[in-house]
Amino acid sequence: MAKVTAVIGSPRKKGNCAAIVDKMVEKLKAKGDEVEVFYINDIDAKGCQACMGCKKGGKGCIRKDGMTPVLASVQNCDALIVATPTYFGHATAQYRLFEDRMYGFVLPGFTTILSPGKKVATVVTCGGGLDGAKVMADQVNGVMANFFKFEPIGTIVYSEAQGGPAAENADVMAQAEEIASKI
Repeated sequence: MAKVTAVIGSPRKKGNCAAIVDKMVEKLKAKGDEVEVFYINDIDAKGCQACMGCKKGGKGCIRKDGMTPVLASVQNCDALIVATPTYFGHATAQYRLFEDRMYGFVLPGFTTILSPGKKVATVVTCGGGLDGAKVMADQVNGVMANFFKFEPIGTIVYSEAQGGPAAENADVMAQAEEIASKI
């Protein structure tokens, strides 16, 4: 049984990111995995304050706010699912809040306090063309692999303009299940 953390950086709970992650979570729970899902938009938290307290204790971010349980879940998980739509070619502010607070997992010398071997699945959605969303997905995977040593196991880049609502697209739902089966 794997412990999985899902972090959704979309402000909508019924959008394409949520639909894709929901399908992954459904598959994971069906195979007996333990899953925690966090909607960053629902969390009362500030971004990284650059206090450097995380560098002194080596135990992660020292701020205590709504992001604390999210970061604890990431630290204790075997796999992470991250999801964000693109807004003006970038991840949402909600996703960036999460990613910036992960700075607490990086020690001086850019090593990480996270255990090796964690997996990451990335979901990026967009309303238009896929090119920018693919670039952003590569950036998210790069951050997760390079700074936190996650092993990327699958990426979904999806455009509602090209495929309709994700929940109604059998191909993307199958892709979500396939990636979840790798966890």
